[in-house]
Amino acid sequence: MGNPQHYSIELPGRCLDLIKGLWPEASNLYGGAHPELGPLTSTFLLSMSMPMLNIPLERIERQIEKNDGEGYADDRHLNPEAVEAFVEVIRKGKLGDAPFYKDRTWRFLPLRKGPFPNISDGLPDQVAEALESEEAVTAARAMPASQWVSLLRNAMAHGGIAYLDENGRSSHGTPVKMFAFVSGKFGKPKCEHGDASCRFGMGKLEGLNFLRISEDDYRSFLRGWVAWLEDSKIAKQAAA
Repeated sequence: MGNPQHYSIELPGRCLDLIKGLWPEASNLYGGAHPELGPLTSTFLLSMSMPMLNIPLERIERQIEKNDGEGYADDRHLNPEAVEAFVEVIRKGKLGDAPFYKDRTWRFLPLRKGPFPNISDGLPDQVAEALESEEAVTAARAMPASQWVSLLRNAMAHGGIAYLDENGRSSHGTPVKMFAFVSGKFGKPKCEHGDASCRFGMGKLEGLNFLRISEDDYRSFLRGWVAWLEDSKIAKQAAA
């Protein structure tokens, strides 16, 4: 396929076509010595979703407030409608008001009291229980879309992703039915001479943010994400 005119807008649609076309194949591929865990659809879906979300965010949304000219991967000038859509829906809106939001699919939990868990050891029971609550549904619906998308972006960039079973728990030997996206909240670093944490802008871990969604709902969300681009004529105008 040829070079897209508007990479950050057209790529998500191409990835969605790959998900649709290759889903039957992924459904027939199993994890080597552990076929009881089910097909590799979760890994396939998550892997394909990363560029679908990150590329538009990096090349449009993250460029919006730059005042020093165009960046080296900056798609703002290609389509003003795309910039406006990201401003209105992502920068100014709430997740519950976004066109790609489906009620009760996302759950959000901000954890601000330590000690904070290491998700490589599994999701703690108290976190899993809190994510199952109505409060988590309400919190996701009301959270700023900018916070939601930053959490997703951060989790994908830094490996903050946990596979969960049908009960929203971390368990070995059971098929994956849900994803938890986990992002750290850090304080401002205390800058001292030669302090590496200061150079990289990393302060003390002050909290964790958890987003949970089922695999089926995540796949549906990705369709809605691409549909938002197309319905707002962003993609259509870019390809015209």
